[in-house]
Amino acid sequence: MSIPGRPTILISSLVFDVASVALLLEFVGLALPEGTWSLDAINWLGGISCVGWFVGFALLIDWLVFHTFPVWGPSRRALAGATLKLIASVLFNIQPWSGLSGAGYWKDNPIGVPWSNFVGIVFFHAGNCVDAIGMSPMLDRTKLLQHGNLPVFGINTYMIATWFLVVADGMEYFYGPESSSFISPGQIVGSSLLLVASLMYTVWAAFPPAPAKTPLLEPVLP
Repeated sequence: MSIPGRPTILISSLVFDVASVALLLEFVGLALPEGTWSLDAINWLGGISCVGWFVGFALLIDWLVFHTFPVWGPSRRALAGATLKLIASVLFNIQPWSGLSGAGYWKDNPIGVPWSNFVGIVFFHAGNCVDAIGMSPMLDRTKLLQHGNLPVFGINTYMIATWFLVVADGMEYFYGPESSSFISPGQIVGSSLLLVASLMYTVWAAFPPAPAKTPLLEPVLP
């Protein structure tokens, strides 16, 4: 089956790849001993990641509304899931850019606004849950390892990733970054799974199956 608007979803997926790598590097930087990476470097990685999520979800909504709805039919569920994640990306952007502003209140909070990441990941996770549940009927269980199942595997991987991030970011926000040994590993595992899921969508969009060839009809001999 051809993918309507394939360039748009491919660009969106590639942007998500970059955002996931930047987020993973941010969490690695936070896990390293203090002073290994500067807070500005960590915040810049976070800023790149958060802008990437916003651009990627804006492209995703464009793809859904202007490319898939005319072909596959409108879906309130798909639009709701994508919109929740677009809201999440706006919330994500508050933290790194407030940390980089270096003005006023944020001098005492160099990593930025403390609540925006947690609230953002709750919206992101809610969107992933909506999509994972809504897309589950699309899974072809007769041939699991086929190209058409990649989006379903991808969205479930996204959902698992945000489970890790919701728990880790919640612990960090409510109890502090030193409250649990799970926080850094949970954030690193979660961001790694975001990258895996983004790569699944990239492969799905970049390498669609070739259309089946119609066999040539043999001439009828007299």
